[in-house]
Amino acid sequence: MSIHTPASNHQESRENSEAVAMLPDLERTSWEQLLAAAEQKEDESVGSGFKTMIMASCTSRGADARIVILRLVDIDHKYVWFYSDARSEKVLQLEASPQASLLFWDANRQVQLRLTIETRLHTDDYIADDHWSRLWVGGRKAYLSEQKPGTVQPHPYPGFPEHLIDKLPSDEESEAGRKNFAVIECRVLAMEYLHLSRRGHTRACFQYEPESRMVWLAP
Repeated sequence: MSIHTPASNHQESRENSEAVAMLPDLERTSWEQLLAAAEQKEDESVGSGFKTMIMASCTSRGADARIVILRLVDIDHKYVWFYSDARSEKVLQLEASPQASLLFWDANRQVQLRLTIETRLHTDDYIADDHWSRLWVGGRKAYLSEQKPGTVQPHPYPGFPEHLIDKLPSDEESEAGRKNFAVIECRVLAMEYLHLSRRGHTRACFQYEPESRMVWLAP
């Protein structure tokens, strides 16, 4: 049976305080890594694993998941953004049920981030217009599809007019994709951090709404 002396109680209290003090730094670093990933160009050969993420939405049949690209991060207000074809199934799902999850994995760091989000769709407003104006023609090309995403095709379809397979659209041509463009704004309600290591895993939760708190979790 172990007996805690006043000295050992003091040391334990100090270690607990130091552990709690580490949480804000860990939370800030995680957000900064998300920001760096959002600013990373898609064609960079080496970069953060956080550039792509799995977005899981709710449906009447259960969860539905797919990979999307992180586009923008607001550290101070706890928002992230990604884009979608406005005709896609995920947009319909988010319209019906705005709550969703984002899952990030960085293999180099062995870090997983899991975000609980509430989404808001932008298609015909100034926010969508602003994002569209900053999207280069290579990115706009993905919204020029003549076919609704997920529809059955008689042969493989590239997701844009076939005459653009080996070239980019002109600025004027690219504007035809604006009607298919959607911005998904994600208000982050909570972020869970997990780092895998042979020396021991580290897990923490940063909750923002309905109340703010930071806690360590058992892996």
